[in-house]
Amino acid sequence: MFVKKNKPMIISGQKIEKPLVSIIIPTFNRAKELKNCLRSILENNYKNYEVIVIDDGSTDNTIEIIENEFSFTKLITFSKNKGVVKARNEGMRKAKGAYYCFVDSDNIVDKNFLIELIKVMESDKNIGFAGPKMYYLKDPKRIIFAGATINLLTSRTKYIGMNEIDYGQYDQLRETDHIPNVWMVKREVVKKIGEMDANYVMHYEESDWSMRARKVGYKIIFCPKSIVYHDVPVSKNIGENILTRDTPYRQYYFARNRIIFMKNYSPSLKYLLFLILFNNLFLLFYILSFIKYKRFDLVSGYFRGYFDGLKFIRTVKRI
Repeated sequence: MFVKKNKPMIISGQKIEKPLVSIIIPTFNRAKELKNCLRSILENNYKNYEVIVIDDGSTDNTIEIIENEFSFTKLITFSKNKGVVKARNEGMRKAKGAYYCFVDSDNIVDKNFLIELIKVMESDKNIGFAGPKMYYLKDPKRIIFAGATINLLTSRTKYIGMNEIDYGQYDQLRETDHIPNVWMVKREVVKKIGEMDANYVMHYEESDWSMRARKVGYKIIFCPKSIVYHDVPVSKNIGENILTRDTPYRQYYFARNRIIFMKNYSPSLKYLLFLILFNNLFLLFYILSFIKYKRFDLVSGYFRGYFDGLKFIRTVKRI
């Protein structure tokens, strides 16, 4: 664990006091990816950090690798898989930093990714979250994420720049609705808005947290000088993207949580239109996509999530 008292640094004319950053990494059966992720963190240029790894019930050699090769980390182990939300929340409870930086274990971080995020976070007390520009690891000039918008009529999240080759078109700081996969949040923001909502388990939990922060006046900022590389397949059509949620379990929570999220944040008229029209169009589209790609095993998960989402919203009041 790296916890040092350092002199302030100067970055592009801005004085940075080097606050402690808690890097929180949930992982499940990704021993190889986690190894690469931790190596990249060790090589980053900001040294006042601690690393907390939450093993979410892995059955591979993740724990052995952490104990033998990365003993500087704080290791939290779950005896069974509890989902990424509970893992992240447990990491925050053990964290000591002024900032929490969440990094999913299938990412490689650039040497300056922490410095650039801290620079943005320190620049404005109203910034609650900041996140990096994200590329495909296997196609490192192709963008995955350069900001996002959430449509509160259709429920669709659009990743700005997704699958575009980067030629500098998204090199400006901007507010964004949502940051996936890797992002930084101030400890004081978490004290104000609370932990991530464990009801989500997975999918839409990041969007929900961002919306809660925005509702109390915090800004969510895309930081293009902070860079990460995500180790996921390069997918260039919607059908293939759907299949990245490759188990009935994941499809269940995606279908269910879409409905819950929209109930919480969509204005009443838009929400009604979503339930009547768009939610049913998504059901049809997803089922046809599963059939097209011969993933019949995913049909039951999506159906159960769809109907459980409708049941759930009858018993829970809007936020």
